[in-house]
Amino acid sequence: MNTFKHFFLLIVTFFLVVSCSEQNEVITPSTSTDANNTTITNTSNNIINNTPCGTPVVSTFNAGQHINIGTVTVTNTATQLFVTFSTQNNWVLGQTHLYVGSLANMPATPNGNPKIGNFPSSTTHSPMVTTFTYTYDLSTLDSCFIVAAHAEAHLLNSEGEIVQSETAWANDVQFNNSGSWAGYMNYCVQECEPCVYDTISYDFYGGQTILVGNVEVINDATNLYVTFNTTGGWNLAETHLYIGSLANLPTNNSNTPIPGQFPYQATHIAGTTTYTYTIPLSSISDSCFIIATHASVSQSNGVDDEQYETAWSFGTEFPNTNRWGWYNEYCTQVCP
Repeated sequence: MNTFKHFFLLIVTFFLVVSCSEQNEVITPSTSTDANNTTITNTSNNIINNTPCGTPVVSTFNAGQHINIGTVTVTNTATQLFVTFSTQNNWVLGQTHLYVGSLANMPATPNGNPKIGNFPSSTTHSPMVTTFTYTYDLSTLDSCFIVAAHAEAHLLNSEGEIVQSETAWANDVQFNNSGSWAGYMNYCVQECEPCVYDTISYDFYGGQTILVGNVEVINDATNLYVTFNTTGGWNLAETHLYIGSLANLPTNNSNTPIPGQFPYQATHIAGTTTYTYTIPLSSISDSCFIIATHASVSQSNGVDDEQYETAWSFGTEFPNTNRWGWYNEYCTQVCP
């Protein structure tokens, strides 16, 4: 009889432990994102690195219809659309569902209520997250469309336990006034300001101490442009240009650069004061590199008096050589 009582007590204790364990599950929210193999890229892109065009469109993210748990933010760059779910005040995302497209093509019931299980983009977040971003290629979208953002949201207590669960929508516009409270946002792709690239200018010295002009460097999406300019009566006779790594700069056994072996060079007619090299970016292997600009320059001081000098753009001295000369460092400018 005692054996049976002991066995019975063990069984009861086991179920109590299991029951308590299930009721006190501790959730640790995360700000990282989950991978998803849908046709839409779901990513944790840091959109700080992709300057948005225009003004972000932000909608309140409502759970249980009336609880403000965060925001849904829609932005675009020149090529991509970003839809970011964000929660606050200990609310976390368990699942997210997203539809972006025309209202007419949204998966819906006959009376117009959304069928979130058929939304093309969805993610189960494990661990749960407080922010998540979906990314779309703008070329797959019209200029204006709806954004239907839904989530299964959970409120955590100070121990990380789920104490409340709700459906959440960014519901600026209700789908069906006589149906559910679900809603959507309207969004039109915002135009981007024209991309502006900065021109970098370096002083150009002849004979080490004579300012004879400047060298200007700029790039666009396709090419790098390096322009030699002379002033004060100085003219360009020859120009030599190297672009690449410092390690691959042509030098002699004394580590002195050899401009005659630079890959880009030109001989100029008398009186030339400006010359531009156009280098395809596709021919430059790295995004950051050195630029070594060398020239033979001349200045007329009279009928039979011509002064010639070697010139370099001022920058960092060439290492391990006794000969003077400089190079400049440049990183390709990229528009988002």
